[in-house]
Amino acid sequence: MAIGDTAAQAGLPLASGGNQASDIDTLINETRDMVGMLMLSLPRRISVGATAPSSPQVGDVWIRTGA
Repeated sequence: MAIGDTAAQAGLPLASGGNQASDIDTLINETRDMVGMLMLSLPRRISVGATAPSSPQVGDVWIRTGA
């Protein structure tokens, strides 16, 4: 698969490669907005404790305390 094919399939805008250097900030911010939307739409649970969560889901984060 060529670079950008996955992004195009997901409906994300692609940089043309001919953009001016002054446009890079806009492209970076658009990308960060897309990542932020993904993070907000797929919330993860963060647990802190000595024992693992009883019913973890894929993407959950467990921070183990103690030895």
